[in-house]
Amino acid sequence: MVVTLFGLCVATLAIPSMARIAPRDSTYPAPGPCMGNCWTHDPSMIQRSIDSMYFRFSTGPGVNTMVSPDLEGPWEDWGPALPKGSIIQLDGVDDMDIWAPDLHYADDTYYMYYVVSKLGTQTSEIGVATSKSMDPGTWTDHGVIGLPPNSAYNRIDPNWITIDGKQYLQFGSYWEDLFQVELDTPLQVSSQTPHQLAYNASLDHREEASFMFQHGDYYYLLFSGGVAGSYTADYPAQGEEYRIHMCRSTSGTRDFVDKAGVSCLDSGGTILLESHDQIYAPGGQGVLNDQDNGLVLYYQYYPLSLKEAGGDGVAGFLYGWNKLGWQDDWPYVMATDGY
Repeated sequence: MVVTLFGLCVATLAIPSMARIAPRDSTYPAPGPCMGNCWTHDPSMIQRSIDSMYFRFSTGPGVNTMVSPDLEGPWEDWGPALPKGSIIQLDGVDDMDIWAPDLHYADDTYYMYYVVSKLGTQTSEIGVATSKSMDPGTWTDHGVIGLPPNSAYNRIDPNWITIDGKQYLQFGSYWEDLFQVELDTPLQVSSQTPHQLAYNASLDHREEASFMFQHGDYYYLLFSGGVAGSYTADYPAQGEEYRIHMCRSTSGTRDFVDKAGVSCLDSGGTILLESHDQIYAPGGQGVLNDQDNGLVLYYQYYPLSLKEAGGDGVAGFLYGWNKLGWQDDWPYVMATDGY
């Protein structure tokens, strides 16, 4: 679930100290370092093919764009990818308020899926824009991808993947949670009916932000569970905050299970990363196949000290990243010292 960020301009100079303020689970390593503008919300990261420059896109007016020569920065704000907003028009929705971008590169073109939506409703559409370089002013907005409305799902949080030569889009948030639909082209969904990938029967069905990637013989489905939003000292109840879950499948289209063998359709989902030390409520995640570092998990998080001080709305979210290690064909979060 994303929160409106219209008109926000934030420059965070560094990730705060990892000093412990309250007892938290310390079984997870600290995120990698960050320099420059470390703010992010619902991030999507990609490396540009011609120069290996890192691009980090986020929820924000026209889609916030950060660039860096390195994973750790210094990150620089390049402004909105879509400075005039989306061409999609929805009643009661600001077309500049664009959520949850998802980036991929194919056939010499960068594709950016995005969302326009009214918070907490199914008044939502997924759109797509393209660029040859991702430079400011180069994006062409193609509007909606044609995903039909349905009371079972919300059309937000898109994520693209290819499976056996076919293109698919994962999407969904709350309602009946996570779905997948086949694409005819990167700009248009097929006539196939979307099918469900994951469902949590409890707590208002708090699953969203699906991200799928392949490693070896499996496709891994990551998603955020728990409460996302503007954290404050007393909200939410401890243990109900965002966290990153995972399931896997050999097909990529069905039969996702967690490490205990529980189906993702039956409230399954092993935790990959959760609150620890100063890292509160990690989520909104993705995986970058980094040219030098292999698979890198990236995500947003909230500094625990900021939450305990009362919070600062979406201005408080920061960019985190860790390399992924593997054990028994399951990923785990690695320390990044000396990467």
